[in-house]
Amino acid sequence: MGTHYICTGGCGGVSETPGACHTGGCPDYGTPLKECHCEDGMHSEVKEQEGDESGKESAV
Repeated sequence: MGTHYICTGGCGGVSETPGACHTGGCPDYGTPLKECHCEDGMHSEVKEQEGDESGKESAV
């Protein structure tokens, strides 16, 4: 699959080029997409990182 960029806001957006989410109604609309290197299309690495970051925020 190579390098691709995903939205972690829930819309499931995937792009071959960097940019921001353009899905209307997505909570992360306008937020930069996250770089991903997965080969299976599951984006596990990015989703795990995102979960770690949100866990840190809620602990504050």
